[in-house]
Amino acid sequence: MTPTLAELCSRWAPNDGANPTALPGVAVYRRDFGTGPEHAIYTRRLFIVAQGRKCAMVGDDVFAYDPENYLVISVPLPVVSEIIDASSEVPFLSVAIEFSIESVRDVLLRGAKLLQSLEPPKLQRGLAVSNVEPRMKLATLRLLSLLDAPEDIEVLAEPCIQEILYYILKGPQGGFLRAMAMGDGHQRLIADVLMQIHDDCTQDFSVPELAAQARMSETVFYEAFRSVTASTPIQYIKRLRLLQAHRQLVMEGMNVSEAAFSVGYNSTSQFSREFKRVFGASPSHYVQQVV
Repeated sequence: MTPTLAELCSRWAPNDGANPTALPGVAVYRRDFGTGPEHAIYTRRLFIVAQGRKCAMVGDDVFAYDPENYLVISVPLPVVSEIIDASSEVPFLSVAIEFSIESVRDVLLRGAKLLQSLEPPKLQRGLAVSNVEPRMKLATLRLLSLLDAPEDIEVLAEPCIQEILYYILKGPQGGFLRAMAMGDGHQRLIADVLMQIHDDCTQDFSVPELAAQARMSETVFYEAFRSVTASTPIQYIKRLRLLQAHRQLVMEGMNVSEAAFSVGYNSTSQFSREFKRVFGASPSHYVQQVV
């Protein structure tokens, strides 16, 4: 009898959190309990839920995803996430699939006749939720089933991922990825700016410089950036710096001043004020609570 996606995920996710697999770029997530708000940077990937429910918040927008709805992230975004349906008896289980723009472009070229006939995409958030169609579920099931036949992974894994990408690209939320992969419109230009910011968020970026890089007027760039990220360029950079400092405080054991200066703050007091605004406690008190 063919196992369900939830059964496969449970088998390959014995530990709480992310469980890497032998499939390149594929991990299985498991959480045995609901969580409060968690801050993170989501990078380009797809989440297909096998069991449970989770939501991701970007700005004031809330995106809920579950076994009937997948989440796709096209550009790196600061996200506040929360698992709202999970227990030790019925844990939250999902498959996370990283994908490259080159893979998206290859699918676009293969399906050019259909995909190019679709309505031109509108500028939208770089994160979206859409219904999982049955064939996408089956392709995900076939992908994860390859873990039982590791000798087949090199040949069959990429076709499974490309099939999944095809369903995303032809779906209602595929416009952003289509435009970004083919270098069309503001999607690709904003994506390039975001990648530059992520390469080194400690740089002293200015809106005029970023707009010039994107070959847009400052007004057009500002509005396009907000459409994709739900924040202004300066807000985005601050949030990215704070998340990097958060990781250094919690995971690397840096002290407050070290973390502040490492991400570009010249004032520890300013860093502490902005950290508290985002995470609800001063850096020193926050570390005491979580470590």
